[in-house]
Amino acid sequence: MALLQATGVSEPESGSSAVYASVNTTLRQLYQERMARDYDRHWNSPDEILLGDPARPLRLCSLPGQHLGAQVWHSGHLLANALAGRSGSQPLLEVLRGARVLELGAGLGIAGLAAAAFAGAASVVLTDLQEMQPLLRRNIELNDLTGCCRAETLAWGSTLPESWGAFDVVLAADVVYPTKDPTCLIALRDTILALCPLGSSTTLLLAYKFRTEWDLDFLKKEILPHFVVVEEELVEPALNGAGRRCQLFTCRRQGSPSGSDADSRMAPAST
Repeated sequence: MALLQATGVSEPESGSSAVYASVNTTLRQLYQERMARDYDRHWNSPDEILLGDPARPLRLCSLPGQHLGAQVWHSGHLLANALAGRSGSQPLLEVLRGARVLELGAGLGIAGLAAAAFAGAASVVLTDLQEMQPLLRRNIELNDLTGCCRAETLAWGSTLPESWGAFDVVLAADVVYPTKDPTCLIALRDTILALCPLGSSTTLLLAYKFRTEWDLDFLKKEILPHFVVVEEELVEPALNGAGRRCQLFTCRRQGSPSGSDADSRMAPAST
């Protein structure tokens, strides 16, 4: 009964559902008030994340616990660090310089924002679900990138707006993960292939952190076989040598858009 006392509600008589309902209402109100305070605190006090070498700041507003994408995930941070010019990332910077870029499942937009701020991308479209749009717009403004970045709603598997045109580079970080609903990953695959059609010169930069054999198997069987792939490891140095790491797949379609056997000519991923 300590919970009841802590919320200021008297101990109920046996079988009293009304008092328990009152307790639930009180707890719900306390939770909502806490979330509102956290929202205001994070919204008005963005984090400053240092990226690249030499280190340069990117300002990000995050709302941990609000939505799955409302925080910086492992691979997104490592990809952004590479795009900001860490040692050995020159080939990536050459791909991004002057490019039209789209980021899938952008979350806070850390990778796409780094492409615009540090890698010389000409324009960047940060895409995610509707609930992430306020955060994406906020982070674009925080980094003074409204001239070259914009946020757009895109659900995986939906039709791409013709007005968007084609993109030179597609960024995707931490988009392949364990899930009880594999249909969302099938939709991701379809969207990736629509953005990188056969015969196009679009480059997919896909950053992936291993979590389970299931999501690795999906990546190897459903996405990578459609591309010619170069794989490398992104590592965040640490004093104890145990820095965070993920795999970066640089992917390009090969073959002609005509012919029924076009996809059968796709080279397997190099793993």
